[in-house]
Amino acid sequence: MDKVIIRDLALETIVGLYPWERAVKQTLLIDVDMATDIRQAAADDDLQYTVDYSAVCEAIVVLADKGQYQLIETLAENIAATVLKNFAVSWLRVAVYKTDVMTHVGRVGIEIERGEK
Repeated sequence: MDKVIIRDLALETIVGLYPWERAVKQTLLIDVDMATDIRQAAADDDLQYTVDYSAVCEAIVVLADKGQYQLIETLAENIAATVLKNFAVSWLRVAVYKTDVMTHVGRVGIEIERGEK
């Protein structure tokens, strides 16, 4: 299985249950692994035969900009649904991390897998 990988996509969005969390945008870090067959893209050296990670990042940023989420789980599900619907991806793993929310913890998060490996 080939994968296109995005690491540490930083987003600013409103997320959280508590009033102090919803008062200002928070930084989230997003990781995405996407299963796709890259052989033709590699053979032809042509982007059209693989997943354009720039376009995926843009789609994720739009989701974050449009929404205000109580749960990072909801954002993760929305990211997974959007990527599976709009890109040639059979399986993906999405991780969403909140930073600076707990003392002595670098980040907390959620990880989901959707699709068929």
